[in-house]
This record gives sequence, C-alpha cells and structure tokens, in this order.
Amino acid sequence: MPGTFMKSVSLQDRSLRVGNVWALHVSRPKGHRHMIQKGRRNHGFIYVVSGQMCDIFSSGEEDSLCISAGELVFIPKGTVYTGIYQEENTEIKMVQFDLLCGELPSYLSKPVKITISNAAQLIEPFFEPMEKRMANHSFYHLSCLYALLWRIEESESKIPAKYKKLRGALFEMRQHWNQNPPISYYAELCNMSQVHFRRLFKEYTGLSPVDYRNALRLEGARSKLQSGEYNVSEVAELCGMDSGLLQPEVQFRLFPGDDPLCAGLFRGFSRVSQGYIKDLPTTGGEVLL
Repeated sequence: MPGTFMKSVSLQDRSLRVGNVWALHVSRPKGHRHMIQKGRRNHGFIYVVSGQMCDIFSSGEEDSLCISAGELVFIPKGTVYTGIYQEENTEIKMVQFDLLCGELPSYLSKPVKITISNAAQLIEPFFEPMEKRMANHSFYHLSCLYALLWRIEESESKIPAKYKKLRGALFEMRQHWNQNPPISYYAELCNMSQVHFRRLFKEYTGLSPVDYRNALRLEGARSKLQSGEYNVSEVAELCGMDSGLLQPEVQFRLFPGDDPLCAGLFRGFSRVSQGYIKDLPTTGGEVLL
C-alpha cells in the first residue's frame, strides 16, 4: 500500500525552537505599577482576562499599548516598560518563553497587539488544571506555545492571493502610522499605480489608505491618553494628527457605530471615553501586517 505524503508546515523560520515556557496568572488593584527597568528576560504574551492595563515603553516606535479585556499583546525579550493596571482587580494571564534558536517572525519583533478571533481559547490551555492533562509532561506547554504561534502565523498568512501585494503598504502603515508619506509611496511599495492601489486597498480593508492610517492614529492616541503619561498637545504631536482628524464627522466616517457628537476622546481631548474607538478593521481576524 503506497504511503501518504504530508507536506511539512512550519513557521517562517524552519529552525525556530522555543523553550523554558511558563505561565503566570495574576490580579492587581487599580494603579499598581510593574516596572521592567532592565528589559524583559523572556518573550511574553499577555492576555487580559478582565479590566484593563497599559504598557508604557521607554524606547522604540511604540510609546504605549493599552489592553482591554479579551485582548492579547506580545512583548519581546529586552523590552523596557512599565505596566499600569488601570481598573480595580485587573486580571491577566501571561505566557513567557525563551527563543533557543532561529528568529521569530518580523511581526513579533516589537510590542504589538495581536488580533485573532480565539485568543482566549489559545491561552486557556496553558492554565489547565494538572488533573486534566498529563502531569509534569515536558512537552505540554511547548505544544500549547507552538499552537499559539502557529495560529498567529496562520492568521497573518491568510491574506487572499489577490491582496498579498498590499502587505508592504500595510506593514509600513502599521510600523510608521504617525508619519505622512504620500499615497504614491505606498503604491510604489506594492508595485502598483495609485489608482489600482487605492481601489484594491479599500476593497480589502473597507477603508481608503488615508482613513486606514487615520484609524491607526486614533487608536494610538487613545492608548496614549489612557496611559495618563501624556497631555493633549503631546498626544496630537506624537500621533501626527491635525485639527481635521479631530472633527466628529471624520471620526464618524472611520467608526460609523460611534456617536460623532460624543464629547469624548477627540473632541477637544477633554476626557478618555472607554471603548470609544473600536478595533481596527480586519478581515476574518487576520493580523494586518
């Protein structure tokens, strides 16, 4: 009987190996600060079960990331930051690991919020009671971690072939959302004419290139304001925002489910309105990198 050939499937780096996986479940009061002054000793995924926390970074392109219940963030080894628990009894689950050889995918090279539809189901197995799994099995947490990494990779690679050309522009916008290159720059990254680029970009994301970049800025501004570390003028400058972006009608066009008249986040930056800005548009939960 002829054998069955199975195609090898792996992450971007076939030599990638991880180890020293461990999980931590903690709850902290509002205002608690956890300072990592010498840099993280391990790579880590942080999942917020309830409440909210904000991570303030001392270097790099990201100044801060605010994470609400149900959200997952990745922070690479060596990152210097302060985690601030912003709601009473904020509960998080953290999965940490070492990279033994190879390299992580480029989208995990800096702190980043991971957008996948089933983050909770991927994190929960790390915390299964001992009686529900093979006690002290050395491969158990490794298998959970590889499953998490693969699910993230799978989501990222699910971009339909028709839209794969957009990856360069999407990555550039995500990396440098506070900068203002012309649309022609993004079109050149994708080897397209501006007309074709604009049409394909909106077809894939549901937003024009300018609106997509503005949506990233609005989300970045929300994180900075919620961190409590920046004043209004600093946020506007850091996010590359002009007065036009702050107008309610622009917010409504980007986030039609929100009240454009809400005296909230961007109308004068008078206060932070929790949940005012929705998640950035994705297609089926993919990481748009």
